[in-house]
Amino acid sequence: MLHKRHRLDGVRPVPKAFSYIRFSTPDQARGDSLRRQLTAARAWCEARGLDLDDSLRDLGISAYKGAHRDIGALRSFLSLVEAGKVPRGSYLVVESLDRLSREAVLDAAARLFDLIRAGVIVVTLSDGQVYSEERLRTDWTPLIVSIAVMARAHEESRIKGERVGAAWARKKDAAREEGRPLTSRCPEWIAIEGSRFVVREDRAEIVRTIFQWAIEGYGRRQVVAKLNEAGTPTWRGGIGWQTSTVGKILTGRLVLGEYQPHSGSSRAGTRQPAGDPIVGYYPSIVDEETYWRAQQASQGRRVAAGRRGRGVAHLLLGLGRCTRCGAAMHLVNKGTTPKGGSYFVCSVAARKAGCENDGRWRVDHIESRLLRGLAYLDAGTVLHGAQPTVEADRVSLLAARLAKVEVARGRLFVLVEEDGDERAVGRYRTLGDEAKTIKRDLAEAEKVAATAAADPGLKARLGEAVDLSRAMNEAEGNDRHAIRTRLAEQLRQLVAEVRYDPDLGVLALLTPRPGLPADQVPSIVGASKMAAWRLWLNDDSDPSGLAGIEDMPRPDEEAQSRRILAKMRVRRTSA
Repeated sequence: MLHKRHRLDGVRPVPKAFSYIRFSTPDQARGDSLRRQLTAARAWCEARGLDLDDSLRDLGISAYKGAHRDIGALRSFLSLVEAGKVPRGSYLVVESLDRLSREAVLDAAARLFDLIRAGVIVVTLSDGQVYSEERLRTDWTPLIVSIAVMARAHEESRIKGERVGAAWARKKDAAREEGRPLTSRCPEWIAIEGSRFVVREDRAEIVRTIFQWAIEGYGRRQVVAKLNEAGTPTWRGGIGWQTSTVGKILTGRLVLGEYQPHSGSSRAGTRQPAGDPIVGYYPSIVDEETYWRAQQASQGRRVAAGRRGRGVAHLLLGLGRCTRCGAAMHLVNKGTTPKGGSYFVCSVAARKAGCENDGRWRVDHIESRLLRGLAYLDAGTVLHGAQPTVEADRVSLLAARLAKVEVARGRLFVLVEEDGDERAVGRYRTLGDEAKTIKRDLAEAEKVAATAAADPGLKARLGEAVDLSRAMNEAEGNDRHAIRTRLAEQLRQLVAEVRYDPDLGVLALLTPRPGLPADQVPSIVGASKMAAWRLWLNDDSDPSGLAGIEDMPRPDEEAQSRRILAKMRVRRTSA
């Protein structure tokens, strides 16, 4: 970028010389490229008595695809030229035109001509050419030279790019087929010994601990705090752990041993996946079940996001909905007086924004009633049925469809290759697009199926929630808080939604599937024929308020929802 001593905030009366230094790779900074270009520019300016600004440097930026034109020092200089803030007659000194651009001739020439028309004199030191508006009006031969130089530079970069691309393609093929490392770069818990990857067990154990804490209900900030409190060393000697690092560990698939090759440049905004991930490229340090349980827990925390008060792990925060307006229920603290305590209230009604639900429900009462209801569920006789296999069935169906499409494409390929039949070519392309769509759907279905497979099941999660509830009642201090955190995570896996109605009271909807958004639970329950449970929390959770349901309306179907709630209330009263 322009050095702050030389920034042009207005038009200077005296023309100035600017040297522009660029090279493509950071490795060149350790060589002679920077010194060579600087020395030549300074010598040229000193010989002509020109003051040189040598702060225009793009180090490690390629000129082949024009990235330097959009970012960095050249972009800053071009903006000043376009704004008329570089005095006419100023010099731009470069080693050669390929430092200015290695783009295709039409693009590179346009950039050069724009500078010349703006009154900038471009000097190339390697061949002693001077490109100025005054000279080119009478002698156009330098233009021919410039076009030849630009064409050569672009062709060199194109050939080099193709060679490098082919070399990387060979490396990627070797990585897929032989497990050979592509580069020396690898995850922080992996090291390279010779030509193979090995696990750094001390770091791998930290990663496993992070996953375990996530499963137990600790959010990223809490995980970071626990790591820093324990004095756990960071990967690269930084000051403490960061939430971004923990987030990348938890969401990335490197821990499973997968590596996703990429092509393009992050700096130029062209980076994208190159082919499918390479499974088993790295040693796996976390099993699939642990990985997907952590994803479930993370999804549950996103659904239940909200403000936490004074370090208390609220068990139902983020799960409540007002039946009148559909808004989230918020916590309000009324202090420590006899009528004080924490209450759930409708967030819209609390702001006097138009909802008539003016009810208040004590948090401790609702929590205790829910836990008693779960204990009844765990004890009994109401649990039945197997885990649904909808996700696995969908994976099988999509895999069969993909195989069918690939077979059809294989048959058409013969016609396309031998006869070039236009109809066959069109059909071949259509099937190719269909195969891409199926592959994308299959990948998503496999993720969902893996999540479902990692789910320990309703019975197991109920049992753990009840055990945690009992342990919490006997614990104190930090131990109690830690148990409440884990219990809150279990409840987010068990409770789809808690509905608060000023007339009917509080209704908890339970589902055996974790991590489902509240507005999806009813339709998914009905579609897949899974058992779900409703539990009234208006008293001490009399089991007569508990029943299985096959289908429920979406929350936005307010009228139908209220009719069903009323029928449920009548049924409970008459029981």
